[in-house]
Amino acid sequence: MDPGSYGDQLRYDTVGHVLARLAGYGVVLTPHWPYMFERHQAGSDAVRVTRWTSSGPVQVVVQPDRLTEGREVVDVADGPSHPCWFVETSAFRLRWPAQFTIESPQDQADSTPFYLHGPGEATIFPQGPVPQERLADPHALVAAGQTVLDHRVSEDGSTLTELGYQHNEEEWWQGHWTIRYDSDRLLVFTAQALSAHSTQAREAAEVIAASVERRQ
Repeated sequence: MDPGSYGDQLRYDTVGHVLARLAGYGVVLTPHWPYMFERHQAGSDAVRVTRWTSSGPVQVVVQPDRLTEGREVVDVADGPSHPCWFVETSAFRLRWPAQFTIESPQDQADSTPFYLHGPGEATIFPQGPVPQERLADPHALVAAGQTVLDHRVSEDGSTLTELGYQHNEEEWWQGHWTIRYDSDRLLVFTAQALSAHSTQAREAAEVIAASVERRQ
């Protein structure tokens, strides 16, 4: 299923498109839309940034320990010194999980801050903050044709709902993590992948859920 179709399940108010940036290792990388961040090499801190233009993709590799000119692809500025990469929006920040790229929506009308793409057609994307009352029903995030595989509630009030469904004659998995943002609003992180790759998608979403921090 198209990830955007699940975003339509939550008809909450948004502030419009929220720009995402990458921060860590002493720098902040603010990309020019539309863009993609990917790790340059496995185990490397370097980041390859791609910007799609009318004449084709333009790329630059940013190495945190070297002065880099981002050209028309990305703005590079001084940033926090923590030895890992965080994805930041105006509302929250979270750890960038391994094996996943960070990509902007391709449609300017899409208010999703960013999408994470990984193995097995995996996609992870945030929604919210959304009013808590809109998710009071435990089935609020269950679409037609989906089967609830598991539903868990943590001591801090966060929840995880795991679902199974078929799409194009293949078995898919989806998980929704709801995490408290403030007294009456929640953040929702949705992960989905082919069932055979659900473990990798779930692990990446758990990294996000454990690291997400409010920025406002």
